Amino acid sequence: MRLLERNMVDFVYKPFLSKNEILKDGRKTGNYDLVYGSSVEYEGNIAPPSAFATNQLFGVETKYTHVLLMDDPDADIQEDGLIECKGKTYEIKAVRPSLNVLAVALKQRTENSYL
Repeated sequence: MRLLERNMVDFVYKPFLSKNEILKDGRKTGNYDLVYGSSVEYEGNIAPPSAFATNQLFGVETKYTHVLLMDDPDADIQEDGLIECKGKTYEIKAVRPSLNVLAVALKQRTENSYL
């Protein structure tokens, strides 16, 4: 039911490319600047997780706030990327493809969150 056309939203996916260490006066700071690739537009359903089946799919150790479901299991979405939808940014925590559906565990970024 989540993959009905009326439940779909457009979102932008940015793949993770690399992380560059931030230097200050030529010295390592221990902080990194994350580099993301060009944006790709997709369509899917983003909703809070529900029921026991979602917990089984991603396991109890995966920390996530939302689940993205897509009816394209071959979509090129990888872990550590970003998803932007309706002014909110989500980090991709886990990707689980199946025969007909791609399920993605997302963690919503807050304004104060730091990677």
